[in-house]
Amino acid sequence: MGHNAPMRRALPLLFVALFVALSGCADKPIVHERRPRVYHSIISLSPGSTEIMALNADLASIKGRTAACNWPKNSLNGIPVVAQVKPDYEMIAKIHPDLIVYDKSLYSEQDIAKIKAIGADTFEFKCNTVDDYIKELYLLGSKLASETHFNDVATRVRVELAAADADRLPSKPKVAVIMPGPGGSDYIEGTKSFVADVVKRAGGEPVGPEADKFGPMNAEALVALNPDLIIVNASKTDLTNVGLIANDPRLKTITAVKTGKIQPIDGDVLLRRGQRVDQLIKALHSVMAQTIK
Repeated sequence: MGHNAPMRRALPLLFVALFVALSGCADKPIVHERRPRVYHSIISLSPGSTEIMALNADLASIKGRTAACNWPKNSLNGIPVVAQVKPDYEMIAKIHPDLIVYDKSLYSEQDIAKIKAIGADTFEFKCNTVDDYIKELYLLGSKLASETHFNDVATRVRVELAAADADRLPSKPKVAVIMPGPGGSDYIEGTKSFVADVVKRAGGEPVGPEADKFGPMNAEALVALNPDLIIVNASKTDLTNVGLIANDPRLKTITAVKTGKIQPIDGDVLLRRGQRVDQLIKALHSVMAQTIK
């Protein structure tokens, strides 16, 4: 699944900078320095970055992944797992990686310090907006000499953003994104997070705590916010999480619960800053359009 490295390295980096500038995602062109090295041994410490690199860079260069990395299916089986709940720093060091890629939201400052102490170059996904996600795509694509493939990912995201904007909803539904847990131990996404920004760009108004990540859900606060739509991490074949919200007596007065507007979205799509952000934008816009009919 790898690509021709010499051809990738021949692509002028100026093309990437001009593309970002002309497309309106940056006030000024992003100027990349000349690539200092070519990476042959990469550790991916987040499922989202694994998705992106496995499909848009040289798959053979990925020498380690997390236990949660599961997509693209059947492509990652030969890549060693170097992180369960926490990275196995000793195992990673023995691989002698050139580059470690991780999602900042998944690790504490102490974890990140240990990652950097291994001595490899690092790349950090830290975006909380779709525009910054696109910028980080270009930066990683440039670092991996795979600009054209990463540009394709960014283009698909822009297409869905344009489609949502062209099909502007007559009103903005209030949307809560929840990860249900047993016994009412639910988590709700903050309004300053990446997922919240996707909700905004898809046409909705995210509701929840003023935070940039998931936090414990306060049922009384959610009742007061009264969302029109609740998004939960669930598959269409396993609606257990939908039932946990629909049958929670604390939430029975919420509009979304009373009208049955509790929508499942695959958690791997909903919760990752990965390859399928375009799919998330499209799915969210579609369910919001149905909500306000």
